[in-house]
Parts: sequence; structure tokens; C-alpha cells
Amino acid sequence: MVEMVVEGVGTTLEGTGYVVTLKEKGGHARFPIAIGFAEARAIKTALRRDPWPQPHDLILALLKSFDAVITQVEIRTLAGGVCQAYLRIYWKGRWVEVGCRPSDGIALAVRSGCPIMVAEDVLAKAGWVLSCIGSARPAPPADDESLAIFRDFVNSLNLEWPEPPNR
Repeated sequence: MVEMVVEGVGTTLEGTGYVVTLKEKGGHARFPIAIGFAEARAIKTALRRDPWPQPHDLILALLKSFDAVITQVEIRTLAGGVCQAYLRIYWKGRWVEVGCRPSDGIALAVRSGCPIMVAEDVLAKAGWVLSCIGSARPAPPADDESLAIFRDFVNSLNLEWPEPPNR
């Protein structure tokens, strides 16, 4: 597992979707995850330390009331372009795992301060390396078939700048 931190939340170029980008802690790898509006807002408010409580704050309050703590969020699998995450919770001397969407796990991790971990094989399939210099993880070959979903996405982007308005 590779520890990641939230690098940012943004919109797609079309402005029709949202993406959270995770960055390898102390490294160069990046891992983008497509998310919805509500999830983007939840992560952004957590990053800003917004004082207004959100549903994820309620989840953490409930866990705290039962003396349970989220120790880490793990993004373990990627199948058909969909990731599966798990909350690792310590409760009453034992470990409990709860499946969740990666976006909800990330929102909880940002709020609680616990680490976000991504499986090496998931990162190898869907992550990318900003620079291979100083990274123990080499960039995958450009013709790697596991990159097809991202190649298709990049090829679908409209990179034309809009014409400036006439004044």
C-alpha cells in the first residue's frame, strides 16, 4: 500500500464532472478519481476546515461516541474503472472493516487526519507518475492497455481556448 494525500479537487474541462487527485506522500505518483458534486463539496469543505457540519462529521461523531476510530482508508481494488475502498476502524480492541466509496473514505480521512492508502496494483493501473526522477515507481509504458480508460478520457478533452468576447 502507498500512502497518498489529497492534492486537490477540481472540475473536468467540460465542467460537467469532478475529480479528486491524490498525490503520493513524499513521492511523484498521482491518482485521479472521478467523483460527484456532493462528494467534491464534502472533500473541499473538509480541506478548508469549514465550520459547518457535514454528514461525514456526523459519521465521525457517531464513531467517537462508540469509542471507535478510523485508523486509515484503503483503496484496494479497481475493476471496470470503479474503485472500492474500505474504512479500517479500531473498536473495542478489534479491527472492523467497512466498505465505502473512495470519495466518502477520502472525505472522512481529511476530517479525521487518518492516512489514505492505495494498493500498489491499483496505482499501477490507474495512477501516473509526474516525474520518474527520484521515484521508486517507474512510469508505465505508454502502450499499457490498463491505461486505455485514461487515454480515451484525455483524447476526449476539448483543449480549444474559447474565443475572447468582442468589445
